[in-house]
Amino acid sequence: MKSKTPTGLKAIRVVSISITLILILVLGTVLYSAYQDWNAVKSELSGPSPQATEKAVMQGTSEIVSINITVPNRGLYTLNVTVSCAQQSNVVCSAAQVNVPAGEQGILRFRMTVVDIAQFASSSNHRIDGTVAVQMVPFASLGIGVDLGGFVHQGGP
Repeated sequence: MKSKTPTGLKAIRVVSISITLILILVLGTVLYSAYQDWNAVKSELSGPSPQATEKAVMQGTSEIVSINITVPNRGLYTLNVTVSCAQQSNVVCSAAQVNVPAGEQGILRFRMTVVDIAQFASSSNHRIDGTVAVQMVPFASLGIGVDLGGFVHQGGP
């Protein structure tokens, strides 16, 4: 004689299969979106037109560096990109952030000031510690440490 599967077990089985399918679908869309965003950034940076523009202006003993970066988003989720630098005695900067909806592009405007360019140029350390954080809202985020000292012209443009 066969025993009957209880109704509660059938319901749990249906729920677990549904959750598994939803997780596979979400993971697939996140991976697809990350792949599309990576390819968009890679093609933009390797193309003939630069996607990051830099301008350095001397004001007295200070150098003001402005960096504008075009951020494409060919993925399915909103991208949140933030650039910031660590506080240093000779460098003043604030975090710059841009939210780019899916299928659009945005411009990230970052500005930093090297207060005494002569001191910066004469020091043995021309490093300005910065961070670039990219978040695929609401699923994943990535933070990368960068050196922003390469954008300073050490004595003017």
